[in-house]
Amino acid sequence: MRDEATLADLAEFARLEWASRDVEPWADLIAHLHLSGTLDEEQALWVLYLYNAYDDFGSAWTAFSRWPSPHAWATARDRDDAADLPIMTERRNLYAGKMLLRHTSYTGFVAGGTQAEWLRSALDGPDRERNWNRMLTFTRQVWGVGRQASFEWTEFVAKVTGWPLDAPDGCLWESSGPRESLQRLYGNLKPNRAWLERAAELSRAELHAAGVPLKWVDYETVICDFNVMRKGRYYVGQHLAALRAEIDSAPAADRPVLLDAWHAVIPEPWSAIAPGVDKTLRGVYRRTGTILDAAGDA
Repeated sequence: MRDEATLADLAEFARLEWASRDVEPWADLIAHLHLSGTLDEEQALWVLYLYNAYDDFGSAWTAFSRWPSPHAWATARDRDDAADLPIMTERRNLYAGKMLLRHTSYTGFVAGGTQAEWLRSALDGPDRERNWNRMLTFTRQVWGVGRQASFEWTEFVAKVTGWPLDAPDGCLWESSGPRESLQRLYGNLKPNRAWLERAAELSRAELHAAGVPLKWVDYETVICDFNVMRKGRYYVGQHLAALRAEIDSAPAADRPVLLDAWHAVIPEPWSAIAPGVDKTLRGVYRRTGTILDAAGDA
């Protein structure tokens, strides 16, 4: 049974999250740095790899500033310091020095060539969806890269480089957040994969009709974030606030160019958001049913 009120809230949430660039602002920022010429392709691939490893842009940029290429890190005497940079909870499998194992694995794969050469070897012609699935499997060769990290790495490669990669679906049967959202929207206590795929197609079509056309990779983020907001742990702008704080944790000498990129990518008034996640806003929707805008108002 359709939950019309929740569907309406999802559409409003998706509209705000998409318009604000809150869906995946880290990828948007790195893509701008590449397209503007601040980073060449190899540098961009290294930065997005580092972000995927730490899930923290400040740590990624600090590592890039200190070791500007995979080879630079692999041959540095101080390379073990890379394990001391902050790592977000989503990459807790890399705590206790295991970040070094991941970096060693990746730099070993790209040694003797370029990152682009190694990653592009996963591509097989112009079929964008086939290439996506191949890249998902390919990136999991790197030690410590699991399902979610491979999905996000492939997403960033697609958004930053423009290579022929498109997700054929949202892999929703493998993730609890999107599944719980669809169960709430359409009513099914024990959905199977076929039902989830049909429900996802339907809700994505409804978002498109509501003026929010999303590729699968962005739909997956939106439907997951909506579920987290329903549970009292998210608000529109939370990604932006986190990234803005992470920019402030990057080396001071590099912050001006990063802030220039920030303002080029993030529209007003969202670009003026205060650095740091405001925990008091996370539970507003759960308590009141109100979806906040950039000013923290309904």
